Amino acid sequence: MKRVLLSMAFLRERRPRSSHAKKLEWCFHMNEQYAEMMRTFPLFKGFTPQGAQTLLGYGEVKEYSKGDVLLKEGDSPTFVLVVLTGRMQIYVEREGREMVLNETGPGTILGELAVLACIPRSSSVRASEKSAVLHWSAKAFRDLLLWDPFLSERILRESIRNLIGKEKSLIDSLICPASPHEK
Repeated sequence: MKRVLLSMAFLRERRPRSSHAKKLEWCFHMNEQYAEMMRTFPLFKGFTPQGAQTLLGYGEVKEYSKGDVLLKEGDSPTFVLVVLTGRMQIYVEREGREMVLNETGPGTILGELAVLACIPRSSSVRASEKSAVLHWSAKAFRDLLLWDPFLSERILRESIRNLIGKEKSLIDSLICPASPHEK
């Protein structure tokens, strides 16, 4: 996906500004803010402002309200998300009961393993407060990984760390079963 970045000077030259120009200016300003914010996330540390803008250009920023479901367990993996603002709850449903597995926030990448392995989503994700995410299609995500080996390595490392953490948590829960009042 290619996007044309408009200069602020171009937007200011047009007087009076139409509602479309105002919207473009607002989008440009928000993208600059999101690009700066992304550079503070461990996953994207070391990226230049232009590099962060490129990451944004490969996707689309979407906003969600509290309770909105972003990923649904069992769905096909058609996109990857990076949490920009807000909090997300990762959960599964078993035997009619919902179990929250984790809560996460800005800088977290979600759905990458399902896209990389071409397997259905293993859990659902919902916004636990108003949130903004960077939404990459599966193709754009793969293109990004090919474009930047440094990013590929970081994403792979982060994904493996998460998997190992989940495995350790599972082992701990099997070794130390829940107390009687938790059953």
